[in-house]
Amino acid sequence: MIIDEKIFKDGINEKILAKLIARHAREHERFDKLFRYYVGEHDICSRRRSNDSIANNKIVCNHAKYIVDIAKSYLVGNPVTYTCSEGYDIDAVKNCFYVQDMASIDAELEKTMSIYGRAYELIYADESSQPRSVCLPPQSTFIVYGAGVGENPLCGVHYYKKRDLDASVTGVCCVVCDNAMIYTYESNVDSFENMRLVDKRRHYFGKLPMLEYRNNEERQGDFEQLIPLIDAYNILQSDRVNDKEQFVDAFLFLRGIDLDSEQAKKLRAERILMGYEGADAQYLAKVLSESDVEVLKDALKTDIHRFSMVPDLSDRTFGSNLSGVAIKYKLMGFEQHVRNKERYFAKSLKGRVDLYVKFLALKGAMEFVPLHRIDVVFTRNMPVNELETSQMVRNLAGLATSETLLAQLSFVGDPKEEAQKAAKERMASDGYESRKK
Repeated sequence: MIIDEKIFKDGINEKILAKLIARHAREHERFDKLFRYYVGEHDICSRRRSNDSIANNKIVCNHAKYIVDIAKSYLVGNPVTYTCSEGYDIDAVKNCFYVQDMASIDAELEKTMSIYGRAYELIYADESSQPRSVCLPPQSTFIVYGAGVGENPLCGVHYYKKRDLDASVTGVCCVVCDNAMIYTYESNVDSFENMRLVDKRRHYFGKLPMLEYRNNEERQGDFEQLIPLIDAYNILQSDRVNDKEQFVDAFLFLRGIDLDSEQAKKLRAERILMGYEGADAQYLAKVLSESDVEVLKDALKTDIHRFSMVPDLSDRTFGSNLSGVAIKYKLMGFEQHVRNKERYFAKSLKGRVDLYVKFLALKGAMEFVPLHRIDVVFTRNMPVNELETSQMVRNLAGLATSETLLAQLSFVGDPKEEAQKAAKERMASDGYESRKK
């Protein structure tokens, strides 16, 4: 959300917050639709027919969930790792990440931004004065940026309604943070119009402790532009089943034969029909062209995967006989798509590390490390030929550091720690061999 910085010249107040929240609430309908499609509640589920006797199957083929989950697993299925330049140490930050299982938070952030086009993370200090992260829903969270050159974040806002055990609304709460303070506004009625400031405290992170994770420049979800294609696929599959059902329940047309209701029931049970010369009986049903329907289904499915850039891994061309290079060529479009996501994701992750470093350095738990000395490393989650990788590592020995080479092995969690352990083992082994001599 972008506004003129002059609006905040006298600080934040309740009236400004109420207008900002009302402006953000205009996107709730879009967020709700994107969530519905991810969990499988597509528009086909609400389709109605003019007559209840007409078949109305509602088949949901959840391509939306498939697109999001595959992209998430490919990007952050393997935990993100962090390295820093020689002479610097960020072990205190890594320990904070390990304690709160930051890999799970990263996966939640990636899934959220893939669905809604954006995700938000709030960093706070817990009761033990340790920095912690939490993923906030974009339906009730936003960051306000200044309208000047560059994106200058002015404040972050998270608002929600308070409810009792019966889920009845008892009031509202709004948490606002800026570069120095955290403000809490509350009201005892179901409205953000008349809130009052109830708490104000300093957060000691040095800058805004709320981060926005963008899926792309337009802040669109991975499947958002594909909803019409997904709807068309659902309709085609549903009508395909409807046609089959209506074919089974087709009308029986009789020519030259008179039947009353009782005789019709007897015919249905005994399946015997008597007629005179010239009589005829046949079902009234439209001709089903399965080949045409299959062609259209395949075309829709191909377009969904083409425009989402997420491959159909059930495709028979993804056989076990493909080489690693061949698979990379088939995944080229997907890789470009994920790299764009990675670029935005890495930028926010660096912002997170910067907040942790500043907070821990202020506490004296570590030395300050400049942000440009820290690298965020992503490892693609895909089948790996361990033998081929080990041969590469062996061939590069002496040309790259042990830590860099160990990072190529999927079963090594912390390359730096593993390199130190290996060095100690070699020293111990060398000492043992020398004593034997």
